[in-house]
Amino acid sequence: MIDAVKQLVTYEARDGRAYITFNRPEKKNALTEAMFDLLMSHLDRAEADDDVRVIVFRGAGGDFCTGHDLAEVGHEYGEAQLDATGKPRRPSQRARLHHDRHYIARFQRIFLSPKPTLALISGYCIGAGLYIAEGCDLSIASDNAKIGHPEQKLGLSGASYFGAWEIMAMGPRKARELLLLAELWSAQEALSAGLVNKVVPHADLTAAGEAWAERIVRLPRDGLAIGKAAAHLAYDSLRLTSQFTYGYVMHALATNVRYEKDEFNFMKAKRESGVRASSHGREAFYKPADGTDTTT
Repeated sequence: MIDAVKQLVTYEARDGRAYITFNRPEKKNALTEAMFDLLMSHLDRAEADDDVRVIVFRGAGGDFCTGHDLAEVGHEYGEAQLDATGKPRRPSQRARLHHDRHYIARFQRIFLSPKPTLALISGYCIGAGLYIAEGCDLSIASDNAKIGHPEQKLGLSGASYFGAWEIMAMGPRKARELLLLAELWSAQEALSAGLVNKVVPHADLTAAGEAWAERIVRLPRDGLAIGKAAAHLAYDSLRLTSQFTYGYVMHALATNVRYEKDEFNFMKAKRESGVRASSHGREAFYKPADGTDTTT
C-alpha cells in the first residue's frame, strides 16, 4: 500500500531539474492527504539537492491537478463526534484552525521555496491544483487547459488561500470574478487575466517547459538563491505573505457556514448521494437559468 501511494506523486532529478509529477490520471490527479505529504517530501528532497536549480510541477495523463480529492472533504477535521444525546457535533473551531493552518503551509512552502518553480498546466487545473500553480514562480499552460476555483461553490465564496496574490496579479475585479463566480477559464482567458505566463499548443507544452527550465539552470546557484530571497522580501514588503495567515482563518470560518433551505449544501448532498452525484448537483444548482454552461 505504501509503495502504491509513492507512485501517485513521483520524483525525478536530472540536468539541474527536479520533476514532481502528479500521477493519478484516473482521478484527474486529485490529491489525497497522503499525496500532499508525499509532495512535501519531494519538495524537501529537491531543495536539499544542490544540483537542482529549478523545480517543475506537472500532471500525468493530460490533466495537471483537480485539487483536493472530494472524497476526503468533510473528514479533514477528524471523525464525527456525538453529543450526549447521540447527535453529531460539528468540528470545533480549534480543530478547523489546526487543520487549515497545516494545510495552507503546504502552499506557502511552494510559494516561498528557495528554488525557482515552474508549473506546466494541461487539462484541468482547479482548486488546490491551481493553488500549487499560483504558488510557482512561472506557469505555462497548454491551449486545452481549464483553470479556476470551482470549489468556491462549496460555500467558501472568496475564502481563498491566495487572495492577496490574485488581487496583485490580476487586479481586484478579475480576482473577485475568479473567486465569486467560480467559473473555469480557458488558457487564453487565464493568460489575459495574468494568471499564467504563457500559452502553447498542448503538443508543445513539454518542450516549452524544457526551454524555460534550461534557461534557468544556466544561471549561477547563488544567483538563483539570492533572487528567490529577494522575491521573498518583496512579498513581505507588499504583505502578500499575510495571505497565509488570514487564508487559513477564513477557510476555517467558511467551512462552518450555516445553510438555509434554498441554498446548496454540498456536504449534505455528498452524504445522501455520494461525491459524483453531489458534484454534478452543485454545478446544476449554479447553472444560469438561460442554460449557459459556466464550467468551460
